Amino acid sequence: MPIGSIILASFVVGPGSVFLASLVLRLPEDTLKRLTPRVLSFAVGALLAMALLRMLPHALAHGATMPVLQTALVAILLLFLAERFRVLRHCHEFHCQEHADLPLRIFLGNASHALVDGIALALAFQAGSMAGWVFTLALVAHEVPKSIVSLMLLKEGRNNAVALLWNLIPSFFTQVGALAAGISIAFVKPITPYALGAGAAFFLYLALADLVPRHRRATEKSEAVWQAVLVVAGAVLIWLLPAH
Repeated sequence: MPIGSIILASFVVGPGSVFLASLVLRLPEDTLKRLTPRVLSFAVGALLAMALLRMLPHALAHGATMPVLQTALVAILLLFLAERFRVLRHCHEFHCQEHADLPLRIFLGNASHALVDGIALALAFQAGSMAGWVFTLALVAHEVPKSIVSLMLLKEGRNNAVALLWNLIPSFFTQVGALAAGISIAFVKPITPYALGAGAAFFLYLALADLVPRHRRATEKSEAVWQAVLVVAGAVLIWLLPAH
């Protein structure tokens, strides 16, 4: 169990993404809107490959097929319900008055999302350290645009320091999730295949239900080409990593 790597990766994904987003936010809004879909495209490919080429095969090799797949199905259903009832929901729009007027909703949504991210990180490292770090990069590619949107919403009517604080505090729940999952897996080995099945379900849901629908809004052919290339690049990078 590479617990040190998991903790370090959780700091990169959690607080690190928030600080990076605060720096990137200095770019013009038009540039941000153009770059965000491209960054997320890499994340889509990496998430899909992690789920289908690393985590599910590892889970099925060490656990009973039907219980692992049942665990994955239950995880997807729970994620759907959590988003449906706005437990994990976060806004992807740069200007959303509904969320800007309810900073507590942004705070709670980011905290719950960070908790799940930490758990997913710990599970990703079960497929190998290299795969774990590539997944960390893919998760940062998802978290930075999300943090940019949160910062922009929270800055409306508030100063920059307050907006940063409202984003930074919930990001530390990434460490809580990572530590809880890492310790659980280390001390209760029999749950590892089912935890990996649930983790794979999270990656698939995040990629297909959250990120892919945003790509379908793009109408320009040049932008579609960029996104397609980066999705394939993310998937191929995971595909080419040595097996754990």
